[in-house]
Amino acid sequence: MIAFYWGFGMVWFVGFLSSNLPSTSHAQSCFSCTGICHSEPCNCQMGLCSSEMCFIERKPTEIKGSFRITKGCIENPARTQEICDFDHFPDHLQCVCRGHNCNDHIYLLHQSFQYRKNITCRKCSERDPDCGDTCYGHWCHEDSATGASGCGYGPPSLPFFHKGPELFYHTSKICVTMSRGSGVPRRHCICNRPYCNHAKQAYRNAQPPSPHDLPFRQCYNCDVNAQEAAITASCKQNRCIGHYCTFARHQQLLPNGQQITSEKQGCMNVSMSSQIQLGCAKKWLRGEFVEESCACNNYDLCNRDVYTAATSQRNPFRLFILFCLIRNFF
Repeated sequence: MIAFYWGFGMVWFVGFLSSNLPSTSHAQSCFSCTGICHSEPCNCQMGLCSSEMCFIERKPTEIKGSFRITKGCIENPARTQEICDFDHFPDHLQCVCRGHNCNDHIYLLHQSFQYRKNITCRKCSERDPDCGDTCYGHWCHEDSATGASGCGYGPPSLPFFHKGPELFYHTSKICVTMSRGSGVPRRHCICNRPYCNHAKQAYRNAQPPSPHDLPFRQCYNCDVNAQEAAITASCKQNRCIGHYCTFARHQQLLPNGQQITSEKQGCMNVSMSSQIQLGCAKKWLRGEFVEESCACNNYDLCNRDVYTAATSQRNPFRLFILFCLIRNFF
C-alpha cells in the first residue's frame, strides 16, 4: 500500500512537472490555400489546417500587376507582434494572428507602425564605391559578399532573429555571418541610421563587437538535397565552428504525391545575441510546402535535425529533474 501511494505520488509529481514545461497554445483552425490575383478584392478560403497561429501573405509575381496570396499555419513565428505589416519589401505583406480562421483577410492598420521613422539608405546592386543611388525605408541592409545594399521595410529582419522593433533597442547595427555548405561565409548587416550602409561613411568602421560570453559550438555544415542519399551522407561529415548552429528544411509537395526536400545546416556568428530565436519555427501550407528554420547552441552538433535543434526551446532545469525522477523510479 505504501509503495502504491509512493508510486502514485511520483506519477502525479512527474505529471505536474511535465505540465509545467513550455507548451504550445491550443490548436486553432486556419485557412490554408494559395492563388494568384490580378485585381482586388483577392481572397481564398478553400482549405484548412490546424496550428497555434495562422499567417497570410501577399507578394507580387513575375506578371506585372498580379500578386500571390498565401494562407496557412505557423508555429513559433519570428514576428514579435501579431499584426499585419511589411515583410522586408514595400510590396510584400505578412500577417500573423491567433484565433479561429483569423487569416481570412489582410488588415493593414497604419497606426500599428506609426512609431517608425523613415531613413535614407544606400541602394546598390553590387559593391561600387561610385554608386550614389539611395532609397527611403524603415532600416538599411548590406551584404558583404555581393556588396548589395538597400532599404528594408516593416520589422527589422535578420536570419534566425526575432523580427520586431526590439532588435534596435540597444544597438543601431546588427551583423551575422552565415556559413552553409562549401560556399563562402556571408555577412549580413542591418542598421537604423541615415546612410549607415554607405561604403564611404565612417560608420562602417564602427563594427559591432562579437559577444564574449557566448561559447563556440561545432556544427554540421551541409547544403544538399535529401534525395541524394550518398551525397547527403558524405556532406554531413563536414563541420564548422560558430556561436550558433542552424538548420533549415524546405519540403515541396508535388501533385503526384512525391516531395522535394532540401536541407541546409551550418554556423552563425553574431554581433548581438539577445534577440536570437532559439528552437524551431515552422510554417506550412497544407498539400503545398513545409518550411522549418532552427537555431541552437546548447551543445555541439545540435543541428543534426529538427528534433535536436528544437531542444533549445525547452526548460533544461525541469527536463533534468524529470529525467532524474524517471531514472530513479525505474
